[in-house]
Amino acid sequence: MASEKNDSATPPTRASCHVADQAPHALRGFDSAGGIWVRQELAHGNFEAWHLFRRDSVGSASVQLFVQPVEGGDPAAIARGITTTVLRDVAPADAAEAARLSHRAREAVKYPLAEQVDALLTSSSKPTDQYLAAIALRYERLADTGNRAPVRRLVEITGRSQGTIKAHIQLARKRGFLESVGAKAGGKVTEAAYDALGVSRPTGSQ
Repeated sequence: MASEKNDSATPPTRASCHVADQAPHALRGFDSAGGIWVRQELAHGNFEAWHLFRRDSVGSASVQLFVQPVEGGDPAAIARGITTTVLRDVAPADAAEAARLSHRAREAVKYPLAEQVDALLTSSSKPTDQYLAAIALRYERLADTGNRAPVRRLVEITGRSQGTIKAHIQLARKRGFLESVGAKAGGKVTEAAYDALGVSRPTGSQ
């Protein structure tokens, strides 16, 4: 099957993985949620793997993987088909890393406090005001980006149990860092949360 090469400017990982602007036309129907596609060269450029990652779980395993010959590849190599040698070149971890780095770069533009917040979530040993403010910001962000399981994602980020995370979200509400606003999923971060982190509310946040 002929392919379209739509690599972005994202630098490749050691396995020649690139985040693509879009997948080949024949594969686009598999992505109805607007995920991240990563293209990886296989078998000296005669085949390619397309890894599809969901945006709410970037960095974990891909949800779809397609392997196909590359247009213009060596006819003899392509005629041998997708052999075990070709499949051994598939590097899911490197593709996930490429997706994660791309997602992180995009989030840094839309969400400038991402690194500071995640650093607090992973390094805090106690539910301090700064940590709870970070929980509030991350919880709001996950809900705003359509993550259907924000608590589970916070469990993955922090390494804490689900019960602990739920308790910390409630504590963040009690401390005035997160408030309910109508039907807004997750709630809204308050000025008190930004004050606890010593930063101003980013331009454009509601």
